Formats: sequence, C-alpha cells, structure tokens
Amino acid sequence: MPELPDVEGFKRVLAKNALRKTIDRVVVSDARILGKLPVGKFASSLEGAQLVAARRHGKHLMANIDRGQWLTLHFGPAGGLQFVGKPGGEPPFTRVRFDFAGDGSLAYTNRRMIGRVGLAEDAADFIAEEKLGPDALDRRFDFDALKTAVLSLKRDVKSVLMDQQVIAGIGNIYSDEILFQARINPVERVDKLSPAELKRLFTEMRKVLETAVDRRAGSEQFLERLPKGYLLPERKRGGHCPRCGSVLKVLKIGGRTGYCCPRCQQGC
Repeated sequence: MPELPDVEGFKRVLAKNALRKTIDRVVVSDARILGKLPVGKFASSLEGAQLVAARRHGKHLMANIDRGQWLTLHFGPAGGLQFVGKPGGEPPFTRVRFDFAGDGSLAYTNRRMIGRVGLAEDAADFIAEEKLGPDALDRRFDFDALKTAVLSLKRDVKSVLMDQQVIAGIGNIYSDEILFQARINPVERVDKLSPAELKRLFTEMRKVLETAVDRRAGSEQFLERLPKGYLLPERKRGGHCPRCGSVLKVLKIGGRTGYCCPRCQQGC
C-alpha cells in the first residue's frame, strides 16, 4: 500500500525524468483508471504539453501542466510510477503511459485497479474536493495544529492517524511504526493521550516519515534501509520486537491488521 514515503519517491521519479519534456503520446491501456474522464479529453490535454512542476499532498501526486491544468495520480493499494528508458520496457499492469518525444516514457502501474488518474483545474481545489487534511510533513502542520486536529476525536489513535481527512499521508503500515516509536498503544483513544504522549506522537510521526523519505524506504519495499530498531522489517506474524525481543501482537482495528509490541506499547 503506497503511503507518503512511497509517493514522495514517485514524485522524485517524475521530477527527475518527466519535467520539461514534451509529451508526444498518451496511451491509456485501461480506461477504468480514469473514472468518468473520457480518454480522448485526457490524452488531448497532455499530448504536446509539458509537465512543469510536481507536488505531493498525502498519498496524492500532482503535476502542473504548462497549459494550466494539473495531472493527478492516486495509487490505491497497489499502484506505482516508473520511468522506462527504452522502447518495449513497459512494466506489467501499466494502465497509463506518457511517451516523451525521443526520451523514454513514464508508466503509471496499478495491479488492482484501485486508484485514479485524472485532471484538475487547480491543485488547492483538488485537495479540498478530496477532503484531505494537512499533509503529515507540511511545516505548517505543527504540534499545535495536530492538537487542534485530533483532541476533539473520540477514536483510537491508529484510526485517527490513518484518517486522510485528519492527516494526509499515513496508512496502516507507517501508523504502526509511528506508534511503536512513540510507545503508544494503537487502541488508546486519542483524546485520552497525555500531553507527553501526544508530543511524542507528533515528534515520532515527523521523524519516522522523514527518515523513510531520506532513506527511500517504502511501505513494503526497501524496508532494510530503515534504521536498526524499526518495527517494519519485523512486521509479520511471528515477528519480534526489535527493541525488547517480544513476539509482536496482531491486532484488528477498523478492519485493518496492525502490529504492536505488548511490552513496549503498554496495554497493546
């Protein structure tokens, strides 16, 4: 499931390989990924144009088109973005491909077809229409903003972290890591956290996500790049806590499977 660190990686792929290149052709292999947007309208908006800026908000990636619109990409649970440098190198499950004039292609892949590629007139309006909360790594989203966002909620802290309308970018996998590093029980109600716990939550949220981005570790790939003492490489049934060695506990929260340490996260 691509989360903020993954999508930040996709943003870097796009920025490095696609900006300021003329899009010669747009190939849509499965129109379902566009939703109600007609293939012809989508292709004509991009063919002959250039992408001039890349922006990420939570799990969404956007690229400004020099004609004024924005290309929007959401990856769902199994999407990705790859640069293909040679003809015929299209990866499996490519749903949309952007061919650049004489300089490779950008392939949007999605194995499960849960995701969306589209167009938006304005990035800020798109974020509002998607009802996204502040990006988890937005510098304007400080500790006071976090308190304002969560303290009126009477829900477990893991579900709050995963709620894209509260904080955009964190999913099931990185919420486990953040809560592990903060030593907080995932099922604890967020409005019952002490001031010290809430501060640790904010600090570790920033630290974990920034570390993953810096080390280019995703939610399921390149976990070996994470520092020693991180939960994710052991996040499996029968996995052991990297801190104390206890067998990790498996939880079901809101229909999602989570992992925690019963010793380090008291009450887990």
